[in-house]
Amino acid sequence: MGKYLITGRQGSGKTTLIKFLQEQGYTAFNTDDLPDVTRLQDRQTGEVIDWPEGGVDWTKYAWNWQEQALKNLLATNDTVFVGGVVSNQADLYDLFDKVFVLIVDAKTLRTRLETHEHQSHHLPGVIDRILTNHEIKQKLFVEDGGIPISANGTAAEIADAILSQAQ
Repeated sequence: MGKYLITGRQGSGKTTLIKFLQEQGYTAFNTDDLPDVTRLQDRQTGEVIDWPEGGVDWTKYAWNWQEQALKNLLATNDTVFVGGVVSNQADLYDLFDKVFVLIVDAKTLRTRLETHEHQSHHLPGVIDRILTNHEIKQKLFVEDGGIPISANGTAAEIADAILSQAQ
């Protein structure tokens, strides 16, 4: 059975899509919710750290998958959908049969970020920082081998687009 990554910018719809797929009976995980799979690490030492108060200095820290924990998550005969965006994801693309990139326009992204469930997106300047290089980041995901999926629609529409390519 297939192993699929659903990635994209913060606010692109990964969490909503993973929840939708779970509701439809698929094995699907948001790696942000799995502390053994995704951890904040010092970029220089690799040391796992606690989330700092007031926000993260992304020049010092990386949100990384832990390779063995991710492999364990994928070690099933089920089709598995993994949703996430992490600093080291391109290093682990070979664990997936396909990588899907949720593509949204800047207006939709801003609207989603303004109502996002992750409180870190509501800190001063975070939404503007994400939007500043939004188009460039989306393009890089695709250049790294991701399949672009329009994510401006409903969760059902996005899931249909992914499922048609995952088969």
